[in-house]
Amino acid sequence: MKTLGRHSEKLRELRRWVRNRPAGKVVVDGRRLVEDLVRWGVPVRELFLSSGAAEALAGETWLSEVDRVWVVADSVMEGISPTRHPQGVLAIAEEPAWAPWNGGWGCAVYLERVQEPGNVGAVVRSAAALGAAAVLLSAGCADPFSPAAVRGSAGAVFRVPIERDLSPQGTAARVGEAGGSAWATGSAGVPLALWRPSFPVLLMFGSEGSGLSPEASELAGGSVTVPLERDMDSLNVAVAAGILLQSLRDATR
Repeated sequence: MKTLGRHSEKLRELRRWVRNRPAGKVVVDGRRLVEDLVRWGVPVRELFLSSGAAEALAGETWLSEVDRVWVVADSVMEGISPTRHPQGVLAIAEEPAWAPWNGGWGCAVYLERVQEPGNVGAVVRSAAALGAAAVLLSAGCADPFSPAAVRGSAGAVFRVPIERDLSPQGTAARVGEAGGSAWATGSAGVPLALWRPSFPVLLMFGSEGSGLSPEASELAGGSVTVPLERDMDSLNVAVAAGILLQSLRDATR
């Protein structure tokens, strides 16, 4: 471990990366997340610890898996952390590279203009946990590797393939060419209990406010809905994704 002064170039670089991450790098905040990345074999290139965190982690064997470990004064780390309640642990990891999903098996989730990082992260978490093959994002979606999205995913952004800036036309064509089906999601459509999609399946979710665009909806072979009670007219996009993914999982057992 090496101690950094508050005016060091390395800390100036870290501040820039927290505000605007460079291509290929991911800022990961929190002890549990960083430990998970190391356990999963994700390359963690640099680790920044507050003085208190460095003392608490002394002797942890996983630290030896990190290329460079820096120690920063507690007050300085609090000013750098992207969270309101920092844990004194910030890592720089490599953004994963995945082969494009070819529509050949399972299901994938497509998000169109979902702008809340926490929602994007939560959808990725559900996709990873419930067996989706990929998460596909349109232009205008939040960065899935921003600190808020990484936290919302519980690190799942490193566990399931993610593709970005995809058009609904090209994405729907992938699953169609593989003999599968694309499904819109919303307040109207086939009730979930009667839904019998052909695989592979593309689940298409729209933005938090306006839902899927008309252009994306027209590309779907149908629409599926989760019937709601108590006059509720919608679900959070991550909740809806989790329900539909679990339904697909049950159908394949």
